[in-house]
Amino acid sequence: MGNYTSFVAVSGHAIPIAFKPRPDQIVNSTTSIPDKISITFNERPVLDASTIRVTDSNGTRIDNNDLKLGDSEKELTVSLNASKVVSGDYFVEWFVFSKDDGLITKGSYSFSYASDRS
Repeated sequence: MGNYTSFVAVSGHAIPIAFKPRPDQIVNSTTSIPDKISITFNERPVLDASTIRVTDSNGTRIDNNDLKLGDSEKELTVSLNASKVVSGDYFVEWFVFSKDDGLITKGSYSFSYASDRS
């Protein structure tokens, strides 16, 4: 499955400026299993009105549905269920309601994980 990156500014301006893992990144066993997904935006997201959802190539959700603010008030994070992370492609979908301008953006990207433990 090919990697992809997209985002749509539905009518707002909360634009992602940093991703971890990055779009199209191949995370390998020397890097270790990613324990969380984090996205930093140029505006402050409203936590209770925003989402990050991570699925595998079969559409199975692998995050713990525990969205929280990261190290800054512009970063959202969600932890991953390590027992569900095996070699393969993963898809991240995000939806953000901006606290700064009250508008919405959404988007998606993918990354891959390559492990010896598949």
